[in-house]
Amino acid sequence: MNDNNERSGIVTILGEVNVGKSSLLNVLVKKDISIITHKSNTTNKQIKGIRTHKKSQITFIDTPGLYFSKGKTNRNFLTDIWNAVAEADFLCVVLDISKNVSQNLFQFFEQIDLKNLPYKKSILVLNKIDLVEKEKLLIRAKEINDKLQFDKTFMISAKKKYGVDDLFLWLSKNITKKKWLYPSDKNSDQSFEDQINEKTREIILLRIHDEIPYNIEVNSDKILNFGRSKIRIFQSIFVENQRHRSILIGKKGETIKYISMNARKKIEMYMKKKVDLFLNVKIKKKQNKK
Repeated sequence: MNDNNERSGIVTILGEVNVGKSSLLNVLVKKDISIITHKSNTTNKQIKGIRTHKKSQITFIDTPGLYFSKGKTNRNFLTDIWNAVAEADFLCVVLDISKNVSQNLFQFFEQIDLKNLPYKKSILVLNKIDLVEKEKLLIRAKEINDKLQFDKTFMISAKKKYGVDDLFLWLSKNITKKKWLYPSDKNSDQSFEDQINEKTREIILLRIHDEIPYNIEVNSDKILNFGRSKIRIFQSIFVENQRHRSILIGKKGETIKYISMNARKKIEMYMKKKVDLFLNVKIKKKQNKK
């Protein structure tokens, strides 16, 4: 039965690589939805986290980190970003306030034209404020708002969970009366398989760092349930070439054993049941060009 007092809104989270967007999403949703590593652009596709609180439901879209290269920018990457912007009621721009803001970022948001986006509000979120002196923080906040003129500014530390509740409560009060998009118990648009695949991919990227590209793929080939307390998962990890496969397996299989053990623990924490995890490292098949 639908409640006439339901409120709903979509918030797209934008920002450069490694500013803490995924950390912010996870704290906002109170669930590990988006993976977090020190590797640039770990989030390689849109990920939606959902949080329902009382009569309000907010869908947060975590986007790939903005990057600016002299070469040709990937068209699919830009399409994902623009689609996420078009879908949103609110644009949440996250900056690492402990670093200088790049001119490329200013130019990007000038192209979006934050001031004239119809029916959208733009929010500035200054992250990692625990790393900056208060006086310097206020000066930077004013400089950024003078250039881009956001509707609202929040100062937070996603890592320490400071200021995030204020952001969520403000969003809850400012979304409009609208039917919820998801059931109240849903916290992500990802399938169960996607979520456990991401748990394994996170452990891989934390272990391997820069030796293997972030676009490594993990697929669940088979999932077997043994009652309510145990599950057996068979996953394939797809890499680009034999060198990457050797790195992932490691000397005497030590690396893949480490990945399997820690991914199993992470999936067990997520599922709250015992997990048997079996990993197989494969080389992606190259498509023949016609």
